[in-house]
Amino acid sequence: MKNRKQLPNFGYLKNFSVDSSSIVAHLQEKNLLDYSKYTDIKVSANSKHKNFVIANEFSKSNFFTEDNTQALEGESYVQLYLTDFDETKSSNKVKLTKTSILSRTKRLNPKSKYYLPEADELNYGIRNDLVTDVFSKILNMFSSKITRVRLACLKRNFSIKPHVDYDPSYIVRYHIPLITNEQCMLHIVRNKVQYDIHLPNDGKIYFINTGHLHWASNDSDNERLHLIVDVHGQNELESLESLG
Repeated sequence: MKNRKQLPNFGYLKNFSVDSSSIVAHLQEKNLLDYSKYTDIKVSANSKHKNFVIANEFSKSNFFTEDNTQALEGESYVQLYLTDFDETKSSNKVKLTKTSILSRTKRLNPKSKYYLPEADELNYGIRNDLVTDVFSKILNMFSSKITRVRLACLKRNFSIKPHVDYDPSYIVRYHIPLITNEQCMLHIVRNKVQYDIHLPNDGKIYFINTGHLHWASNDSDNERLHLIVDVHGQNELESLESLG
């Protein structure tokens, strides 16, 4: 598999497209534009993904929550999951402790005694009841293994802090913009150079190289909504068109 150094910062899949307007219409019909239902970072309101939030406490607390907010209770970057944890792989060992990037690496290695299935994104690919109709068609487009899939709302006038997620050899991340505007940007720093891009809701499926320092910003007075699809595998990258 190609790693972060072998792939561009941004790109889109030339052989894939979706009807973003029909997705938004579906969300409206199902009342899924009610962002109070999006509770990914707010661990007190989260049930099925509570363990993932706790297991990734360092990232959630330091990069995705607003300042002066109680730990794991963020409300400015919220997500609604379309896939769930594979309960057959539960370790029953998740507890809220201070973590770090180094400890996260250990918890993701199945060969390590510190391996924690609840922290491993590869175990979050079970489609839930929200995956019907339009979402089924989208996910069926991918031949690589589907891992975490979620609707991600970046609230108005909020920016996620710069961070590094996963190398594309582990997780390849795709964004499908649904509701956005030109003041919503994605940023990557590579070799000390910053690259900025706005992803329009034009039906394209965009690749983001999350192995480099990156973040998202919304400097507008409206929410930004993306469908984020994470996969393990790079079959789709065969049709990748680089955007720099």
